[in-house]
Amino acid sequence: MKGIAFPQCGLRLAAGLLLGLLAGCSAQSRMDFYSKDIACEELGQQWSMPDSHGTVRGPKDLQGQVTYLFFGFTSCPDVCPTTMVELSQVKHLMGKDADQLQVVFVSVDPARDTPEVARTYVEAFDPKAIALVGNEAQLAAMASDFKAFYEKEPGQVPDTYTMSHIAGGYMFDRQGRLRLFAPYGMPVEKLFSDVQRLLLEPGHPAAGNDALASCHLKHSGTLAAR
Repeated sequence: MKGIAFPQCGLRLAAGLLLGLLAGCSAQSRMDFYSKDIACEELGQQWSMPDSHGTVRGPKDLQGQVTYLFFGFTSCPDVCPTTMVELSQVKHLMGKDADQLQVVFVSVDPARDTPEVARTYVEAFDPKAIALVGNEAQLAAMASDFKAFYEKEPGQVPDTYTMSHIAGGYMFDRQGRLRLFAPYGMPVEKLFSDVQRLLLEPGHPAAGNDALASCHLKHSGTLAAR
C-alpha cells in the first residue's frame, strides 16, 4: 500500500486506500460532510482490543456518542499530538456537548507503548480519551479490519526505529457505525461541523440510513440495468 510520506515522523497517508473507500458512495452523501464518506465500506466491524485498563473493547463500545478513532504512537513528534490537540479544540467548540465526542487512540507501537504510557499520553490531551493497546497479533487484526496501514521503519540513530501509519481518523455515528474518514490536516472548524452533523442525526437505529441506502441502491441499480 503506497502513501504520502511525512518525513519528520515517518507517517504515511494511504492515499490509495482512501480512493478505494470512496468507491460506491453517493455524490450527495459526500456533499453532506467535509470528511470522506465511507459509509458504504464494511470496515471496523470485527475488531477486539484491550484498553489501557485491561478491558477488552469492540465495535459495540462505540455506541452512544460520536467516536473519532485513529492509529498512532506516543513517540510521534508531530502528526499524532497535532491530532490530539485538534480534537481537544473540537471538544472546546462543542461546549457542554463535549462528552458526546469520544476519542479513541490505537497504538501501532505496542513494544514501547505500554498501557500506562498510552493512557498517560492520551489523558494529557483529553482526560476521557480511550487508549487501546494490544499485542502484535491483535494490532494486526484490528488494522486489517480497518484496512489501516502501519509498519516499523529504521530510525536515524542506529538500533532505533519509528513507525509509519495511516494519518487521519475514522468517525462513527451514535449507532456505532463507521461513517467517515477525516484526513489529517482537516481544519478544526470542518471537523467540528462533521461531528455536529452526526450528532444532529435522529437518535434511533434508522438514523444515518440514507447514506447506507445509497450503497444498496447503487448495487441494485447495476443489477437492474442488466
